[in-house]
Amino acid sequence: MSRSFLGNKRLAHEELSAQRTLRKVRPGKLEQFSTELCLIAHGIRSACLVDAFAVQDPVSLFSRVLAGLRSKSATFADIVHWYDPSSLQSFIVNSRILRAFARTLLEDNTAVTYILLDVFPTLLYSTPKTVLNVICAMNADMLESQAKVSFSFVDGLTQDNLVPLAATLIGYPVAYVPVSADQTSFLSGQPLDVYEAIVVPATPRVSSLQGSNQSHTLLKFSCLCLLAETNRELLPERVTKRIQSQFSESLSSIGSSLLVHHHVEVVDRVAL
Repeated sequence: MSRSFLGNKRLAHEELSAQRTLRKVRPGKLEQFSTELCLIAHGIRSACLVDAFAVQDPVSLFSRVLAGLRSKSATFADIVHWYDPSSLQSFIVNSRILRAFARTLLEDNTAVTYILLDVFPTLLYSTPKTVLNVICAMNADMLESQAKVSFSFVDGLTQDNLVPLAATLIGYPVAYVPVSADQTSFLSGQPLDVYEAIVVPATPRVSSLQGSNQSHTLLKFSCLCLLAETNRELLPERVTKRIQSQFSESLSSIGSSLLVHHHVEVVDRVAL
């Protein structure tokens, strides 16, 4: 990876390690999240879901961390924290990249493929209105309060809104849409195309940070195999090409490349 990326990753790791609330988090988890932070800060992706660790007061924690990073490197100037009080989930977002992505969603209905998880799953041919509305509201809030580092979603988002919203923010090319807020069964026993996109450093570089040159999972998601029979854009080779097209050029700017692995899997219940 490039010197600038590794330098910023070191800054992120140091800032996270200095937080008392994270002292019991395993070093590997802080390493993983430091990489995620820098992939967003360097514009590789627009957002990530924070799942490496959980804390009681994420708003305070990420306000401190991001304010500290902004004071040390301009690379982190556009990075903010978004918190959903309904699900207690946190997202790290690049406000500049998200603004550009919102324009893409408005202009191109094929940017993300949405699958409605009805009794017979079907494709939606436009971005769900709630997803667009929330992302537009996010952009408006971030433009209005550019000095802020932490924001909150409106309370009351349910899984039928939050699941496709999260998938869209994270950068999945395929997103599931539950039919209701209380749906509990998802694609049980159905063959799924499972994709894992992995960031691989193009050349080894010596770094004092353990694991700095190791591969990192950027995305892992699935798509119902059956739908590829009627929609060629969901064929594994097409989806793989979409992922490569989405990330390869930006990854080359930090001295990395992308590998996409695919396999077919049947599970009892898909975790959304």
